[in-house]
Amino acid sequence: MKQESWDDLHLANEKSITKILEPGEQVLFSSLLYKFNEVNKRQERTLLITSHNLYNLSKLTVKRKIPIKRVYGITIGLIGTEFVVHVPEEYDYRYSSSERRDQAVLSIIKAYCLQHRGTALPVFYKDELTLTAYTTTKVDKKKGVNRLPTTGSELMNEEQFRKRIDSQTEERLQTRAKTSTLFARQKGEVVTIDDFDLIKVLGRGAYGKVMLVEKKSDKQYYAMKSIRKEDIADPEQLEHTKTERLVLEHVNHPFLVNLHWAFQTPEKLFFVTQFMKGGELFQHLKHVKRFDESRTRFYVSEIILALEHLHQKNIIYRDLKPENVLLDEVGHICLTDFGMAKMLKKNELAKSFCGTPEYLAPEILLETGHSQSADWWALGILTYEMLYALPPFYNKNQDLMFKQIQTKEITFPTTPQLSNEAKDFISKLTIKDPKQRLGTAKVDEVKNHPWFKGINWEKLLKKEIDTPFKPQIQGDAWIDNFDKQFTAEEAINSYAPENNLVNQDEFREFDYYQK
Repeated sequence: MKQESWDDLHLANEKSITKILEPGEQVLFSSLLYKFNEVNKRQERTLLITSHNLYNLSKLTVKRKIPIKRVYGITIGLIGTEFVVHVPEEYDYRYSSSERRDQAVLSIIKAYCLQHRGTALPVFYKDELTLTAYTTTKVDKKKGVNRLPTTGSELMNEEQFRKRIDSQTEERLQTRAKTSTLFARQKGEVVTIDDFDLIKVLGRGAYGKVMLVEKKSDKQYYAMKSIRKEDIADPEQLEHTKTERLVLEHVNHPFLVNLHWAFQTPEKLFFVTQFMKGGELFQHLKHVKRFDESRTRFYVSEIILALEHLHQKNIIYRDLKPENVLLDEVGHICLTDFGMAKMLKKNELAKSFCGTPEYLAPEILLETGHSQSADWWALGILTYEMLYALPPFYNKNQDLMFKQIQTKEITFPTTPQLSNEAKDFISKLTIKDPKQRLGTAKVDEVKNHPWFKGINWEKLLKKEIDTPFKPQIQGDAWIDNFDKQFTAEEAINSYAPENNLVNQDEFREFDYYQK
């Protein structure tokens, strides 16, 4: 941060740019980054910041010019790489840059101070992955909606912002040191497929294969998910994959699977995550048919804490099912596969029809828009399945099943006998109207339900409560915790021909390793 100009694209010497600059206007910053349009589509753009103006360029064509004097403030995401430039007289800009965000913000602050004779610029910090909730779009402006944050601003000049960057860097380093047991990653290490031995196939999804791999250098086990780029060329599926990558990197929780590396080849994407030796909850449920009430309550409690963390970050999980609940060596749960996850802005509803049929909430089927409450519905269905062996509305005829999800009230068999608290918990999670559903108002509604009386949520989060079941993991016994249909397959990195139609620029920010 010592240099005073970050003109990566050398626009200060570009004739077509110097022609449009005002007398005395100096280039402070230029770089390629991503801008989000009003429908949340990410576009590669050039950001040019001068002592007088902020320019949004497509190649060298000016798409928008904002006098620095009109900038009111900047919002910065403490998670992720986004920042928003607030322009109340017009509408806001939301950008993303993993390498140049701090320099861009510092350049705007510097220009602002120059234009306002040393006056500091308001900077807002938000502990969120995406900043859509704080971006006033053209459409918002027409409706009279203003998304400017109302709290949490700090007045920043150049020196103060530099100090803030330095302190944040130090905080990140300290956090990583404290969580080294969770993040067993070698600092600064870049990996490729050749750094791993492929051991077993663990599972397959619609777009990817998951394998157990052993890292050659330290003999540590990991789970590796591979996805063919050509299989996710559809814009919606591409967005799902990018969301999964962001969620995996930025969400750090005891009951959510942790990302170690993300890398790619021209043909494939690879996620390397922690390996959960206890396998899928689905396999254990299939083996015993149903769990008793105490064991079910334990798993549900840990899932609640995982969902709470996601919802606090405005993320809907949208794929809760036994196959996506993994167990560690001692029997604690971990949610995996964030391919269906969605990041929402404040008061936004998701519209995609996606998820696993048996667990879809009525509002998803009706396509009226859904929010985090759809996850609470799915938890009610999963709780029922753990106790009774099948989801409540299951039917081989999918159309009939969808109709029952929308119209039929949930019923409880006479065997096994359940407590009234358990039945009430399930009933309140599966209320058809999402606005009336347990958990929609706040997660404490769920945690305070009588079925969880006596649970110490703090101890649970710290994994200080004994698990009701410990998976078999000695020797090769762990293999039985996974589906034999997959573990019997040969573990190979299957050949994928290079596809010239794949736009490699879409994956520029995919790679991840501990920096």
